[in-house]
Amino acid sequence: MIGGPWGKRLARRRKWIEELPWGEALPRDAIAARMVWTQTAFSEYASAAAFAEIAAALLRAAAPIDLVAAAGDFVVDEILHTEVAARIATALGGAVEMAVEFDKLVRPPAAGPSLLRAAELVVRTSCVGESLTVPMLKLSRGLAGSKLVEAALRKIVADESGHAQFGWWFIDWADSQLTDADRAHLSTVAGETLRAFAPLLGRECSASGLGVVSCDHYDRAFASAVREQVARPLAERGIVIPSEVMSSIAPVE
Repeated sequence: MIGGPWGKRLARRRKWIEELPWGEALPRDAIAARMVWTQTAFSEYASAAAFAEIAAALLRAAAPIDLVAAAGDFVVDEILHTEVAARIATALGGAVEMAVEFDKLVRPPAAGPSLLRAAELVVRTSCVGESLTVPMLKLSRGLAGSKLVEAALRKIVADESGHAQFGWWFIDWADSQLTDADRAHLSTVAGETLRAFAPLLGRECSASGLGVVSCDHYDRAFASAVREQVARPLAERGIVIPSEVMSSIAPVE
C-alpha cells in the first residue's frame, strides 16, 4: 500500500480486517493451509481484475448505472480479501511459491456485441465462480478450527454472496436482449468454466482445518453446489450447461 491519503480512502472499508483476532497463534508447519491461502490470495486478486473488466464491459453495454457501480465496488472487496488471505498465509508461516502472469488474470470474452461480451464475463465470474465460492467457503468456515480463519471467512462469505447474486441480477436485466444463440454461447461458457475446476476434484486428501477442506467433504459439496447454485438457476434463465460437463463434474448420486 502507498498509504497516506490513498490509504485513508480505504480505512473505513478495511476496519474489519484490523478487528480480526490476529493474535491467535497458528501452526507454522501447515503446508496445505499455506497453499490454500496463497491460492486464495491469487484467486481474490484475479477476481478483482475480473470485476474491473466487468465494470468496463457494462459501461460499453450501457447497462444500468447501479449494476456498473456494484461491479466497480466489488473490486475493493476482492482487493481486501486478497490482503486478508495474504496475511493469513503469512501467519501460517508464509506463502508458497506460485508463478503468476499478471497480464493474463482475466480470460477475454469472445468477439461479439458489447452486451454478450459483458454477459460472458458475468456468467464466468459471478454465475459460476462466485456462486460456487459461497457454499464452499461456508463449508471451509465450519471446518476451520480457528477463530481467525472462521472470522475472516465469515466476512468474505458475506461479500461473495452479493458478488454471486450480481450475476443473476445482470442476467435478469439482460434477458429480453439475449437471443437463443447468445444463450447457447453462454451455456458453452458456463460449461468451460466448470471444466476448469476439474483438477480440484479427486485429488490427494489433506485433513480439514485452517481453510483446508478434505476431499471427502469437498467433492460431494462441490457437486451439490454445481447442481443447486449454478446449473439450476442458469437453466431457469435458458442457459443450460452441457450434459457431458454435468455428468463429469457433478454426477447425480
